[in-house]
Amino acid sequence: MRILKLTLLTLILQLVVHPLASWAVPIANLYNTGLDGSGNYLAANANDGNYTVISSPAGAFTPVAVDDTTFPFPLWIANNPTASRWIGPSGQFAPGPFGAYTYRTTFNLPANANLSTAVINGLWATDDPGLDILINGNSTGQTSASFGSLTNFSVTSGFNVGLNTLDFLVDQVGGGPTGLRVDGIRGSYDVPEPTSWLLGALGMGGMFMRRRV
Repeated sequence: MRILKLTLLTLILQLVVHPLASWAVPIANLYNTGLDGSGNYLAANANDGNYTVISSPAGAFTPVAVDDTTFPFPLWIANNPTASRWIGPSGQFAPGPFGAYTYRTTFNLPANANLSTAVINGLWATDDPGLDILINGNSTGQTSASFGSLTNFSVTSGFNVGLNTLDFLVDQVGGGPTGLRVDGIRGSYDVPEPTSWLLGALGMGGMFMRRRV
C-alpha cells in the first residue's frame, strides 16, 4: 500500500510540476523534388505537383522532372532513383533564360504545434547557384554549392500555424540548363502530450485503494 501511495503521489507531482509534456510529430507533406503526391519517383518530363515556380524570367510554371539520360548529366549530380531527382523548366536539357527562379513547396502546422521546436532539414543542389532559402518569405541566409554536389540546409525558425511556404531561390546566370534538386527533406515539431493516461492511472489507483481499505 505504501508503494502504491508513493506512485500516486509521483503522478500527482508530474501533473502539477509538468502538466503538459511534449512529443515530436513529423511535418506532413514535405517532399523531395521529382516525386508524386504519394512519394513515388516521377518519370522524365512529368510535372512535379509538389513544387511550383512562383517567379522566374518566364513567369510562373509547374516544374518537370529532368531527363537524366542526356545533358546536363553527368555534370549534374546523379538522381537518386529511390529518393529524389532534378526538376526544372524543361525535361529535355532543362534550358531557361537567365535570371532568378523561385521554387515553392507548402505544408501546414496545426494549432497545437509548438513553433519554437519546429525544424526542417535536408539537402539541395542548384544550377546555377542557390541564392537563399525562405521560410514564409523570410531569408535563412543559406546557399547551395551549385550542381555538382548536395549541400545541407536547416530551417529552425519563422514557422506559422496553418499554411507555411518554403522557397528555394535559384540563380540562372546564363542561357543554359537550370534546375533544383531537394533530397532528404524532413521536419518535425512538438505538441503537448495528452495527460489522459495520467488521469486514468490516478483514477484506477484510487479505486484500488478504496477496495484495499
